[in-house]
Amino acid sequence: MVKKRITLWDDGDSGVFTDGTRFRLNRVRAPESHHFGGETATRRAAGMTGQSNGFVNVKPIARDIYSRIIVEMSNQHGSINNRLIMRGSKNKGR
Repeated sequence: MVKKRITLWDDGDSGVFTDGTRFRLNRVRAPESHHFGGETATRRAAGMTGQSNGFVNVKPIARDIYSRIIVEMSNQHGSINNRLIMRGSKNKGR
């Protein structure tokens, strides 16, 4: 795992690290920021990573078709991916 810091959350499941690398959370499916529930999902993800001042542990899994790194992310409170899934951001077969 690599320690990185998040600059920006685009929505509840993707964003940008301070080094400019774009990422998407593995197994997490949150609404786009401009769709219903999107602002809430984005705030939820930002709040979870804000607890550690934006610093997270990152395990790269793959790359998607947009060249973003697919990641498993955690901080001192555990897996961010799992916590977002438990709060409803599930991959619903898409």
